[in-house]
Amino acid sequence: MPTTSGPDPGQDLPDWALGQAMNDVDDDDTAGRDERARELVQDFEDQRHDEDDDADEGGEG
Repeated sequence: MPTTSGPDPGQDLPDWALGQAMNDVDDDDTAGRDERARELVQDFEDQRHDEDDDADEGGEG
């Protein structure tokens, strides 16, 4: 009975994050690439939320 691995875990990651992650890790390290891409997305989201809360940046403060 064949097993299915399901969808590619990197499939839900934005192209910009995957592209940057490919520059950061070895080409053969797809698990490391996906993990790095997730970190980049999380960092981007954290930074975006920080700016939303900063009154100097037009946020709520």
